[in-house]
Amino acid sequence: MVRIESRQTLSERVAGQLRTRISEGEFPVGSLLPSENALAEDMGVSRNCVREALRALVHSGLLGARAGYGTFVVSTSDVAPTLARHVGEHSPETPEDVAEVRAILEREGARLAADRATGEQVAQLQAALAPRQEATSLSEYARADIEFHRLLMEASGNSLLAELYRGIRGNEQALLDFVDPAVDVADRDSRLVEIDDGHRAVVAAVAAHDPQGAAEAADRTVALVRRYAAQLRGEEVE
Repeated sequence: MVRIESRQTLSERVAGQLRTRISEGEFPVGSLLPSENALAEDMGVSRNCVREALRALVHSGLLGARAGYGTFVVSTSDVAPTLARHVGEHSPETPEDVAEVRAILEREGARLAADRATGEQVAQLQAALAPRQEATSLSEYARADIEFHRLLMEASGNSLLAELYRGIRGNEQALLDFVDPAVDVADRDSRLVEIDDGHRAVVAAVAAHDPQGAAEAADRTVALVRRYAAQLRGEEVE
């Protein structure tokens, strides 16, 4: 039997090292990576090698890149990007399937966060409420909501749960799949007021270390968001 050895290129080894550093928390989700030059010097390789490695990680969904901003961490493992692709537009799952799983993860994430969140994490959640209310367009509101839920899932202390949730995206992100992201939300109607109140109730329960209260507040908020999204899409709501 002939044994065929698979040899990694240098850029593949660099990509592997960066994966490890990201998964170990050196570069958390949302953080900017050092420049290509800095990484090349740090890892003892050429800038072109680093560029190839970063390109591969962007393609896999672990990193994101934006002109004029840099390369940033999108996920700490391949779980979220893989799941995101699976529940994409060609997914065999229905939107209702995805919504049900998202609701389960939100409920459990809130419950665990109420039991495990540190004082710093509670303060971050409280601060994350403000950008939601300051948003003037639906796209701004969605981004603020995604950040809120990212912090909530991280406060759960369960990294796999956080990755699973990230893979199916934050709750209001689903709105952008169906409606104009430029929808004006500066003048809060009663529906958004209820949704914002629901998120404040989740944070209050987490701060009070009330797991049951947090889970119930998350359930109520999910129901309100789903109802609001359906109304924006012009669907009949019971």
